[in-house]
Amino acid sequence: MKSTLSLSAITSAALTALMLAAAASAQAAAPGEPEIQTYSLDMEAKVLTDRRTNGLSDTYRRPGAEFTVTAAHESGFLGYLQLGTVAKESFPDGNKTTAVAALGYRWGKPEAWHFGVGAAHEMFPGSSVEVHDNEIAYAMGAPAELIKTNFDTSFGLFEFGYGIIEARYMLVLSKDFRGNNTSVVCGSAAQIGMIQNGGADLSEAMSCYDRGYHNSRGSQLLQVEARIPLNGSTKLVTHLGYTAVHNFSFLNTLDYKLGVSHTRWGFDFEADIVGGSMRNSYYGNTATTDGTSVKRIDKPALMASIAKRF
Repeated sequence: MKSTLSLSAITSAALTALMLAAAASAQAAAPGEPEIQTYSLDMEAKVLTDRRTNGLSDTYRRPGAEFTVTAAHESGFLGYLQLGTVAKESFPDGNKTTAVAALGYRWGKPEAWHFGVGAAHEMFPGSSVEVHDNEIAYAMGAPAELIKTNFDTSFGLFEFGYGIIEARYMLVLSKDFRGNNTSVVCGSAAQIGMIQNGGADLSEAMSCYDRGYHNSRGSQLLQVEARIPLNGSTKLVTHLGYTAVHNFSFLNTLDYKLGVSHTRWGFDFEADIVGGSMRNSYYGNTATTDGTSVKRIDKPALMASIAKRF
C-alpha cells in the first residue's frame, strides 16, 4: 500500500516545526528594552541544470530545483528542511519530489575547529518498486518472492571542520540506502542487460543474484568540501565524496565537484564540473521509464545554477 502522507503535509509539518523552534528560542525582552535575537532563519531557492546527490543525477541529467530552510539557535541546535525535484527514472511511481529533514547540534568556533551531530531522513513520497527477489529465476518458473521497496532513507551524521573546510560522515540507519537491495539492484542489472544486449547477456545480473539476498543498512558516506574566497564576491567551490554501499561494494562511488560561485545583484551564480566514478560502471546506467534505452547518471558534466537567499 502506498503511503498516504503527501509531500505538502510533510512540508507543512516540517516548516511549522522549524518556525516554532525559532520563535520559541527568542529571548523575552523586558518592557522598553530591545528584543535580542538568538536565532536565525535562512531560506534559499535554487534552479540547476542537473540536480545531483553523491555524484549521481537525481533528475536523470535534466534541470531541477530545490528550496532549503535552515533554522539555527545560538545554543547550537538547528533544523534543516530541503525540498527538491527528482526523476521517475530513478525514483519510479513517485510525484517527482523529495524532502530531506534534519535536526542536529553544533559546537565549536566557525573560524577554528567545529563539530556537529544529528539525524536526517530523506523522503520520496509515493515512490516505490515491486520486483521479485530473483527475476531471472522467476522468469524460468522457479519460486520467487515479490518484494516492495521504497527509497526513503534515515541517516545518523557527524560533522567536523576547521575554518572553511567542512567534512561530513553519514551512516545509513534505515533498512536500505535509497532502495538499494538485491531485488532492486540485481533487477536493474537484468533490465540493463535486456536493453543493451537484447537479453543475450544477463551475466552481470546472474552474478548479482548469486550473492544471495541483501539489504544496504550500514552504508557509509564521507564528504569533504570547501568554498575558498577569491575576492569579495567570488569563491572557488571544491567537493570530494565517497559512498560505500554495504553489501554492494560494486556500487561504491567516488564523486567530485569543482567550480566557481559568484554573487551579483542579490543572486548566487555557480558553474561546476560534477561527476562520479562508480566501482562497476555498469550500474551507473539507469533505464528510461519506457524501458527502451539507458543513460549514465554518473557521467561527468558541466552544471550551472542560480540561487536566491532570503
